[in-house]
Amino acid sequence: MNYKRIVISILDSLGASKSYTGYDYVVYGIQLMLEDKECVTCITKSLYLDIARHYNTTWNCVEKNIRTVVNAIWDSGNAELLEKVFGRSKKKKRPTNKEFFKYLYDHITELENHVEMPGLQISMICPISNRYCESLSVFYTKILESAGRAG
Repeated sequence: MNYKRIVISILDSLGASKSYTGYDYVVYGIQLMLEDKECVTCITKSLYLDIARHYNTTWNCVEKNIRTVVNAIWDSGNAELLEKVFGRSKKKKRPTNKEFFKYLYDHITELENHVEMPGLQISMICPISNRYCESLSVFYTKILESAGRAG
C-alpha cells in the first residue's frame, strides 16, 4: 500500500499546507510509524530523532514545525473531518503532536482495513461547503484502491 500518498491525501483534506516544513516531517513520521508502531510511544526519543536525522535538522525544529502544522490544521481544517479523524471538534482542545500522530496512524490503519473489503465506498465532506461530496468520495476511493494495488 502506498502510505505516503494516503498520508498526503489526508493532510490535504485536513487543510494542511505543503509550504510548511513540518508537512514533510508528518508524512515521513507517519511512514516510520507504519513500519514500526513502537515509534509513537517514544516520540521525542525515537520518532523526532529519526525525522531530524533524515532531514538533517534538530529534534527541536522537528517538534516545533510539526506543532505548526497541527495548529494550522486545527485552525483551518474541516470540522467534520477533524471529528472523524481525531474524535474531537474544533471547539475542543487541539491534540498534542503525539496525539496527532496516534490518531492519524489509527485513521490510516482503519482505512487500510477497509481497503481489503470489496466494494469500498468512502464518504468525504467538502472542506468548502461542509457537505457530502461525491467527487471527493470517488477520488479518495480510487486513491485507496490504487494504493492497495501499489503496496
